[in-house]
Amino acid sequence: MNKFFRTTTALLALSALVACGEDAAMEDSLNLSNGKTLESISITGKDFQIDGATRSSVVISNSGVNFLWEEGDVVGIFPNTGDQVSFAMDEGAGMQTATFNGGGWALKTSSTYAAYYPHNFYNRDLTAIPVSYEGQRQDGNSSTAHLGAYDFMAASVTTPSNGAVAFDMHHMGCLVMLQAELDEDKTLTNVALKASTPAFVEAGTIDLTAMDPHITSTASTNIHNIPLDNFTVAYNETSTIYFMMAPTNLDGETLEITLSDERGKYIKYEVAGKDFVAGTAYAYTLTEGEKLNRITYNAVDLGLPSGTLWADRNVGASTPEAYGDYFAWGETEPKDYYYWNDYKWCDGSSSTINKYTTDGICLYLDDDAAYVNMGAEWRIPTNEELDELKTKCTWTWTTQNGVNGYKVTGDNGNSIFLPAAGYLDRGDLCDVVSDGRYWSSTPYISRRYYAIGLNFSSGSYGYYGADRYIGRSVRAVVR
Repeated sequence: MNKFFRTTTALLALSALVACGEDAAMEDSLNLSNGKTLESISITGKDFQIDGATRSSVVISNSGVNFLWEEGDVVGIFPNTGDQVSFAMDEGAGMQTATFNGGGWALKTSSTYAAYYPHNFYNRDLTAIPVSYEGQRQDGNSSTAHLGAYDFMAASVTTPSNGAVAFDMHHMGCLVMLQAELDEDKTLTNVALKASTPAFVEAGTIDLTAMDPHITSTASTNIHNIPLDNFTVAYNETSTIYFMMAPTNLDGETLEITLSDERGKYIKYEVAGKDFVAGTAYAYTLTEGEKLNRITYNAVDLGLPSGTLWADRNVGASTPEAYGDYFAWGETEPKDYYYWNDYKWCDGSSSTINKYTTDGICLYLDDDAAYVNMGAEWRIPTNEELDELKTKCTWTWTTQNGVNGYKVTGDNGNSIFLPAAGYLDRGDLCDVVSDGRYWSSTPYISRRYYAIGLNFSSGSYGYYGADRYIGRSVRAVVR
């Protein structure tokens, strides 16, 4: 087995993307909303710690993307046989080209090598380096500190010469910038980019043995969400949002971009899709968006021991007694048909569930219908929170404004109303008026194709497992 051999002077030279290179080309559409050409945006990435490595900084200008190494950066190097070795930067901080030291490990001229960044100690298969675009979150207007964790880079197989090797590292993903001027002071909480098909990669892998390494998708979605923290903008101030995404061809499609604020309001824009190519930065100036009001959801304190606050109405309901929308478990949009062959998290049958198969894993926020539809302060309750609602409140079957359901009253006298909205199976609305079916965020442990939910009728109420594809109501709690 070929391995790195120990020396005292082994150095590794890496060339990052230069601003004028093809992979770093900036789209011509990078303009400010006032029509002036954007001369430059300075993006200084904060250090990102991952297994001892920090992230580099990225500088965007109208001519391209400049990648600059920072002190403490670490790359992972794979020989064609054997395990990876981490190389820490030796010289070149603030430069596009830096030398990296293997800590005394030398390169063999009889071997070939591939590189990727950022280094992860747990990567063992050079044909499947994992990447994920889930979890991006921007903190503050124009902030770029979150980008570094998702700027995946790789270099194809190279043969060393004279004890050194030069890698040409390429960005595997795309950088997207959104800019909008708002007509009032706002605190933005989320941006969502929506396509008609699951075109956005949530997770994937990179094969370093390929002649042209690229991301191969293992999970995708039609909505790319970026939660926003501390994102307050004043009237006529430009809001600037950045995120990374995997390459995807959306040329000819119309994309929907939605900016949400802390008051449950949102602005929806439509933009032309592009052929998003790796190593390229794209910019959209958002204008003439459709300004809409979301439903106003109120948090009700039922005096529960946990302090959990419950929404006063179902997701999508205009009044507390309205049925609202129906969702399959882990999906965030209502639809016309609910069955396994149309369920997002399987391959057509109950035996092919492909997400949320590990014990103790509840819904991620991107798959939480309450979070996505109501705003960042809401989520679907856990099974334990449903149990607390059942055991710590008084349940009274009643009719409110002509709608059957349960009035659920806490010890403090406050109450919520749960309408008997039934459920959707295939294309049929079942047991409406007589029964209610509400999801929790908790999967069923012994049956992977089940999730736990609240079931009730006029004579009983409790929580049970149900097929994930079923369209059920959602009653949210405050995060």
